[in-house]
Amino acid sequence: MLRRKSSTISTHSNRSDAYLTNNHSFATSTLNKVNGKAMIDALKESRRRAFGGLLGNKRASLGNLRKSKSSTTADNHQSSTRQAELLTTMDLSMKRRSTGCLRRDSVYSNKSTKSTDFSNNTKVWRSPGYYEIPNVFGSDCFLKPEPLIEKTYTLRTVNLQKHISKHPWRPAGNCAEIPQLPPLVRTSNEFETKIRKALPKVPVSSLDPRNKYDGFKEIGTGVNGSVVRAQHRYKKNVYLAIKRCRLEPDREYKASIIRELRIMATGHTNLIRLREVSLWKQDVWMAMDLQRCSVFAVLCQRGIPEQYAVYITCETLKGLAYLHSRQFIHRDIKCENLLLGWNGEVKLADFGLATRTNRRNRERLGTSKWMAPEVIREQLYDEKIDMWSLGITLIEMMDRVPPHYLLKDETELFTAILSEPSPTFTYSYPTMYMRGLVAWLLDETPSTRPHAVDVLQEIDVHVQSRLLQCANSNDLARFVNHVLSPKSSS
Repeated sequence: MLRRKSSTISTHSNRSDAYLTNNHSFATSTLNKVNGKAMIDALKESRRRAFGGLLGNKRASLGNLRKSKSSTTADNHQSSTRQAELLTTMDLSMKRRSTGCLRRDSVYSNKSTKSTDFSNNTKVWRSPGYYEIPNVFGSDCFLKPEPLIEKTYTLRTVNLQKHISKHPWRPAGNCAEIPQLPPLVRTSNEFETKIRKALPKVPVSSLDPRNKYDGFKEIGTGVNGSVVRAQHRYKKNVYLAIKRCRLEPDREYKASIIRELRIMATGHTNLIRLREVSLWKQDVWMAMDLQRCSVFAVLCQRGIPEQYAVYITCETLKGLAYLHSRQFIHRDIKCENLLLGWNGEVKLADFGLATRTNRRNRERLGTSKWMAPEVIREQLYDEKIDMWSLGITLIEMMDRVPPHYLLKDETELFTAILSEPSPTFTYSYPTMYMRGLVAWLLDETPSTRPHAVDVLQEIDVHVQSRLLQCANSNDLARFVNHVLSPKSSS
């Protein structure tokens, strides 16, 4: 029995070897004929057949061994070892064959599966990620000029009825009528309103005066601002004197500006005349008549003879008499504020310190050397202080300097004016009647000091009696021309 069983096992093993050999030759022939997927399918089929037959034989041999009680362990070990070697040899050979057959062509390769001839390969192999930008326009897209076609345009016919709505316009809301817009009103300016009310006959502008005047040149200074010479842009050979004042929030300061404008707007012959007022930003521009020079400009060259000084005094008294009749006090009479025209006119200027006679005036205002004693003492005063200042101005015109000219300290100056007797001429030699006129004007008692009208009448009487010599406007104009001519100054 043991021999029969062993012979049976050996028979089965020989059969399996022959079967594997046949399958191996079948797979080899199949691999040589088929490529790609067919090759892989054939391999899988051969392996399935090989392992299927081996396992079937293995089961049959094991069944026979179980039936046989005389089988030995050595035979089982020998058969299992042989089967393992056979499986290992088959797997390695199949792996080698399958590895060589599973080589696939690259997706980007131009190699054909049917032909291995590289002579017909026209394209170069590109690595993955390499792209060429296609020329969508073509190689000669920019070489062909566009054909010149003259386009003709035709206007569409206008149909006015098309744009007319069939429904009437209805406003939004409950209002049936279109509401009217409120009138355009400028921002109210209280100061401008007061100026327009005080100057009804003088043009008041709120535009930039630089658009109307140019060629500015400073010619003097006033109490509230500097005075410049300017030329009109649109009127040839028209020159004006413009006083520019800075507006301050002080109420009294604004009142003094309005008072000064009102005095110049009166149009008196012996008062500087106001032409136009411009309110621009925070400044007030006062356009006035341009005069030739001031009396002080003549004094810079030489002293004024007595007959010319008398004429200037008479013209100044006319202006003061008019001011006092309108209840105004100048408070700053001096040679700098007496202007001379080309035809010998004499005009009062700079009314920045002017005040009313109907109010209580006790402020110490004016120029120190021309102040009356009551102004220095800060007592109540009236228009008589202008007569004292005119007497000092007469001395200044003939002496070329006012009294106490050498005193620079204000305290010493005020002490000299209050303690010493009334001043008189120092450097000139006037007539006796001129000295008497100055002594009358420089009366220390305000109540006995004369008014402007009284002094004017007294001078006329003395001139008619030939006690005083008085020039006229033509004589004064010739004198000023002679003094201010370039030859005489050199």
